[in-house]
Amino acid sequence: MPDLSGIAGEQLEAMHDAAATVLTCERVLAKSGSSVVAEVLRNQGDFLIWERYPRGDVQDGASHYFYHSHTPHEMMDGENGHFHLFVRPARVAPGLRPWQLSCAFVPDNEADRFVHIGAISVDAAGRPLRLFTTNRWVTNETLYRAQDVIGLLDHFEIELAHPNWAVNQWLNAMVTLYRPQFEALLAQRDAALEAWAERHPDCEVLEDRRLQNTSEVRVDTNAQIAAIEAALGL
Repeated sequence: MPDLSGIAGEQLEAMHDAAATVLTCERVLAKSGSSVVAEVLRNQGDFLIWERYPRGDVQDGASHYFYHSHTPHEMMDGENGHFHLFVRPARVAPGLRPWQLSCAFVPDNEADRFVHIGAISVDAAGRPLRLFTTNRWVTNETLYRAQDVIGLLDHFEIELAHPNWAVNQWLNAMVTLYRPQFEALLAQRDAALEAWAERHPDCEVLEDRRLQNTSEVRVDTNAQIAAIEAALGL
């Protein structure tokens, strides 16, 4: 069970509310014979490795996401695929400065910059398995320091009925429910990139295909809820 004893009470309450949303979305989808995976793949044809679903991604203002899968050796046991979540800083934090790592790719137009806040792996039934972050080349993002990305987490919000309202509410709530983990993973990502650059001074670390995932943690919704309630004294 995660140790959430150091989290402020107000945030724990928000996480507890988010847990209720996650469970409600999962229950309603299951009652309808569906899941978050089934809904993003609905009417999309064959589920192909590396293809992004639903086609064209899901975009709402500053936020967007897509779902896809890798070859089995690049995913954990039981993983069907994962959701990649993004925020565009220019929409919510104009003027935010990218991390000036060596050879970092930064589009000239601020509106073209997007940030990968993290990914959520799920099994075929849509149950979350792990959260992880990636190197820049994986998503083609503009890289910002962890503390700046943490400030963008509150701005991930999809308020659309496409591809499914419950899926979007589930994703919004997952970011809140696992906020401490997302923050820790982003900090670990920065440390991993800096350590890699130190060990490989002659490589362009952000484009190095040898470094794909930069941090990850396994998750379990029931364990997270238990940790929240323990920290709240419930």
